[in-house]
Amino acid sequence: MRNFSRREFTAILLAPFARAQSPRAESRTYRADAVILFLGLTIYRRAGVGGAQASLVEEGEGASLRRTLFFAGGSDPKRARGLNRLGWIREVVVGPEAAPSEATYFGVLSSSPEESLEHARKVVEAAPPGRATFSAVSGQNTPGHSHSAITHFEDAAGAIWSDRALIDHAHAAFQNKIDWRDTAWPKSPNQAPPTFLSQLATLLKQRSRRATGRYVYNEQEFLLELDASAAPDRDRLRPVRGRTRNLRTGKENLFRVWLEDTPGAIVPVRIEYQARSFLRLTFEAV
Repeated sequence: MRNFSRREFTAILLAPFARAQSPRAESRTYRADAVILFLGLTIYRRAGVGGAQASLVEEGEGASLRRTLFFAGGSDPKRARGLNRLGWIREVVVGPEAAPSEATYFGVLSSSPEESLEHARKVVEAAPPGRATFSAVSGQNTPGHSHSAITHFEDAAGAIWSDRALIDHAHAAFQNKIDWRDTAWPKSPNQAPPTFLSQLATLLKQRSRRATGRYVYNEQEFLLELDASAAPDRDRLRPVRGRTRNLRTGKENLFRVWLEDTPGAIVPVRIEYQARSFLRLTFEAV
């Protein structure tokens, strides 16, 4: 019989706990493709106009469960005729998935004033300024309550979605005088109101044909609806159509995701987002 050293014996005893506490992570990097539409018909298509990244990391169990959800993406001005647009969001959710005790989020978004194809053409043709305006949001949801603020700041016009300095500048903007807002949510007295990415991940994990949920973002409540295909497609991916609706304004946003047809797979292989009536973005995992 082999004699184990004290270090080896201790490692054997702690191995099950180490496995239980090790983070569970899922991550993908994407290539962004763009399609320009006119009256619903494709008039221009270009691959590789930008990139994106999505991830989900889970640590702990039960009340100590901590989920970090992240998505960031945007254009590459060199591939998008000088147009620079980006979005960046991270959520940290603490507590049981069915009833989290806290959810915090932080996001950055570039100014996107284009409301028509003609307006977008003029923006592209205009000489890019040296500085650009960005918006940043910071929020915290706790049982029956939400607390958030939005601020605006300027940064280099060429800052892209993967630029860490841009995110640092966004955090610094909240050191100024900010108008923080608070809202009570009586329908959620025993858990933090869900945030978007966490609610999306929860519904996708159910693998239901149809699923609905609500989430709170920027002191407003949204309805999230998912409609999944009954069977995987020819690429062995399961398409899921999604829609969000602002319950105050009625504004809707449409998207689609394609998941691996295996239990537990949450981070999509493909994401399609209708950014504008004339612009559809597709993020393909690479």
